Amino acid sequence: MPASTSPRRPEAVAAKLKEYSERYPTTTRLVQLGTTHEGRGIFALAIADGIADPDPRPAVLLNGAHHGGELLSIDVVLDAIEVLLSRSDARAERFVQDLVIWCVPEVNPDGVDAILDDSKRSDRKNARDNNEDGRVDEADGVDLNRNYPFRWGALGEKGSSSRPKSVYYRGPAAASEPETQAMMGLARRERFCASISYHTGTVAILAPYTIPEVKNPEPNEAWQVGEWLAKKMPRHPQDREFVLKKNLYPVDGTDQDWLRHELGTLALIVESARGGIRGADERAAIVRVVRNTWLHLFDRFLDGPSLSGRVLNDAGEPVKAEVRLNEQTLREGEVWTSRPRDGHFARFLPGPGSYTVSAHLEGFAPVEQTVEVGQEWLEVELTIPGAPTSTDEEA
Repeated sequence: MPASTSPRRPEAVAAKLKEYSERYPTTTRLVQLGTTHEGRGIFALAIADGIADPDPRPAVLLNGAHHGGELLSIDVVLDAIEVLLSRSDARAERFVQDLVIWCVPEVNPDGVDAILDDSKRSDRKNARDNNEDGRVDEADGVDLNRNYPFRWGALGEKGSSSRPKSVYYRGPAAASEPETQAMMGLARRERFCASISYHTGTVAILAPYTIPEVKNPEPNEAWQVGEWLAKKMPRHPQDREFVLKKNLYPVDGTDQDWLRHELGTLALIVESARGGIRGADERAAIVRVVRNTWLHLFDRFLDGPSLSGRVLNDAGEPVKAEVRLNEQTLREGEVWTSRPRDGHFARFLPGPGSYTVSAHLEGFAPVEQTVEVGQEWLEVELTIPGAPTSTDEEA
């Protein structure tokens, strides 16, 4: 197929998302999250039955094409949209009733467009004009999955690069890029309980934290869920098994580490395929298999063990408070708060058992509740008497 007519072109993907939003007006919400260096929109489609703005349900995220050349990742996210809206998998009905699924097929539309135009630019980077000479060439661009703020540049030249010409250039500052800012803004508004960022290059599932010396929470439910997911996955069409890894190589500035550290999101990276895909049939077979990653992950949250709820004041108004599980030790200074607009929080649990969930707000006594959680999704409510209500601006 000529690149000019590719369904992965940013304008074609944007048109497809608009078409979905018009065809399913009560089930979708189309949002432009931001604008790239070259003026392209960064679009998200939110999916839920009877979707509201804002919506009170737990939110999850699927995204593709942080790296412009990883075109299969776009197909995986578009496939998820089609399955959810067409209900072609029986589980989709429950997902769109109980969750809000945010889909961003192209985080890096400038990079996608450059690759489809057979540009000499890196297939990883965006369109930042690093040397400000008025044109974007092979020396330009930022690797967006090295640009997120958590431990940005912490590994020096081992985890990313300070050299603008490098394919792993992390940018002039943490979160310097409009694409990074767009994804961070969405995540802060929605407080995703789960996220999958799709990539290509090998067949694997990566669980946070990816930086070698960063200490994971204990127990580390993200790793436990990742192990469970890897075991559930069918064999990959490229004759590989999905395996769970901490990283493929030392890396810093990734979206999954930032989502995990700042918001408590169970954020995974799924490496969807090796190179050398042999034609449309193999591509379609890979997409069908990779589909199982989000199907199983959403099942795991809704089947439990998992916990969600709201933090309110005694007037029933939402409160942005730190929400802790007393049985889990956070070891990197993480402060995971409820969603400002409605006080909502949601967590995967490592297993069935007794858990004490507590809400903390400076100047007020902590409030806690102990619950017994089996193989279920349990909802709780915590009330902090006299607490001030929060606003969306606090996100």
